[in-house]
Amino acid sequence: MERYAAALPSNDAAVSYLTKRGLSEGSAQSFKLGVVAGPFPGHEQYLGRLVIPYQTLGGICGAAFRCITHEDCKPIHNDKYLWPSGFGRRMFNTPALDIDSPYIAICEGEIDTMTAAQAGIPAVGIPGVKAWQDFWARCFRGYDTVFVLADHDDSGEGQAMAHRVGSAISSARTVLMPEGHDVNSYVLEHGQEALRSRLGL
Repeated sequence: MERYAAALPSNDAAVSYLTKRGLSEGSAQSFKLGVVAGPFPGHEQYLGRLVIPYQTLGGICGAAFRCITHEDCKPIHNDKYLWPSGFGRRMFNTPALDIDSPYIAICEGEIDTMTAAQAGIPAVGIPGVKAWQDFWARCFRGYDTVFVLADHDDSGEGQAMAHRVGSAISSARTVLMPEGHDVNSYVLEHGQEALRSRLGL
């Protein structure tokens, strides 16, 4: 992962992608983001992809590899994200659970999670609506408020995730983004303070 992280600052495509998403150099370093410019053996299929490590308090346990070649990958192919064989869907940014805070946010996806964290909101991410595991609810015991930051897209997946998570966590409070927005696009358009204000912080 260190090799991929070292390649990021000089990779124009990766830097441009992060800049467009409003993610700072500090966030890239904090989340140990990288880019596959020179793949390790067995990583050839990840060439050119953004590397998003899954960090724990004990270190990195795996990574997601995100397409950054196209502005919107979904209409072009179904593998916007690639996952190494044997790496099951996990909660992203679990070190946030160790932050002394009366609240925490749950986002859908890594980019939204990093965006919330950059706005000063402790946040973890669920990599897709179907990835939620009900036993994860125990991780959120003791919080006064668990903000579920729901995407507001045409598919309704964000609201479905909020309903599923909210049903498992008694202190959950759904915060629906404005129509057509996820956390990242909302912050890009309105700023970090607008997101914090939407949560009542």
